Amino acid sequence: MNFIFINPPREIKSSNIWNIINSENPPLGIALLAAIWDQQGHTSQIIDAATLRLSIQEIITGISPAADFVGITSTTPGISSAGMIARAIREKLPRMKIIMGGVHPTVFHEELVRDNICDMVVRNEGEIPITELAKGTPLNLIPNLTWRNSQNEVIINPDSSKPVDLDSLPFPAYHKLPMHLYHSALGAVKKKPSIGMITSRGCPGKCTFCFSAMFGSQIRLMSPARIIDHIEHLQKNYNIREISFYDDTFTVSRKNVAQLCHLILSKKIKLSWSCFARVDTVTPELLLLMKKAGCHQIMYGFETTDENILKNINKRTDLDQFHKVLNWTRAAKINIRGAFMLGNPGETIASMARTIDYAKHAGIQLAVFNITTPYPGTEMYKEFSGKNLILHRNWDLYNLAQPVLKLDTVSSEAVQQYYYKSYRDFYLRPAFILRYILAIRTFPEFLTYTEAALKMINLLFRNIFQKK
Repeated sequence: MNFIFINPPREIKSSNIWNIINSENPPLGIALLAAIWDQQGHTSQIIDAATLRLSIQEIITGISPAADFVGITSTTPGISSAGMIARAIREKLPRMKIIMGGVHPTVFHEELVRDNICDMVVRNEGEIPITELAKGTPLNLIPNLTWRNSQNEVIINPDSSKPVDLDSLPFPAYHKLPMHLYHSALGAVKKKPSIGMITSRGCPGKCTFCFSAMFGSQIRLMSPARIIDHIEHLQKNYNIREISFYDDTFTVSRKNVAQLCHLILSKKIKLSWSCFARVDTVTPELLLLMKKAGCHQIMYGFETTDENILKNINKRTDLDQFHKVLNWTRAAKINIRGAFMLGNPGETIASMARTIDYAKHAGIQLAVFNITTPYPGTEMYKEFSGKNLILHRNWDLYNLAQPVLKLDTVSSEAVQQYYYKSYRDFYLRPAFILRYILAIRTFPEFLTYTEAALKMINLLFRNIFQKK
């Protein structure tokens, strides 16, 4: 049997700052499923339409009419594109079975099957369902599957009773991907080529804006030895020189991170890397070891400097922890990329101004500001949807750059205004500009950062004079 996996295209509007700074990551989920499918003696193809910038027509043209299944992954901002692909397949290749998976289809699985957008939805983790499907297991016995039977009834199979063991999985089918096109976010790398990697599932945080149920309540980690094998595979076959660890919280297990660092050092692996971390999961000693093993940047999710808002979103961190981790990370000589949110429940103009001011004076090298976007399935979405305080359900605009919540403490217009103000105030400071000019080492770097700077200046100043 032949399986076509599709990563749908997603348009990032020119008014969205992520259009400038966004990374280009391999679709690791479907690449892993393709590897599992092939292990069962079948064939597969991956169409990474997002990275290749393919149109719907180009995607359909690339699908072999002889394929048995088409699998489409999707997040919330990409669901419109995924739906258009599914409808085009229905029209052009009506015999083909369409399967959808990913976060958004997991939440809306019943509706997608009931409305005939697809034939099946794989909910949550897809590795066990894809293995059973490849084996020819009857659909009613495949866990995590929502499907439609011959009587046109929607059947919701039970969830899998066991979580996936990450060490047991094959490497993603990188050879089916345009590896030369992937890169990390602007400002996040020291060496190229770079690529993203995920080594765990689950997060210790239970923030109301995150969909923590996707991988269950149990945090699972890839072993340090397996991570090293994966890194060496990427270096040997694709000359990867830098890894961006995109785990929700890479430092969830300090023991695991320490073991990984010791392996990198003992095996003399030449690697530069960055990661995401919570401020309550690192220590001074761990940071020094991470630096020694090649870590040059950590992104911390500060979100806001308002203690009440931190409680509202169940962040379970405080300003004292912020202060300590900033000092510890600077002492370890690791660059800091701070993540902040504007427009949280309880937000005011004053709290947004304080958050922006904090970012400017915290001694961090880079800052990412997003508008609070409660995706379907999150506790925040459920709460505000129940109170009829969701402004719209235009999923294309759930892009971290448009207000979604109707707040009684601040207007949507003010949130949008402060979103652009945050980038202007942080990145157009003379001190910031001078520091980055002095940090540029090569002519290609000069061209990359100059182009990005000109785009951002154009975007930010355009939004001073016209309402977005």
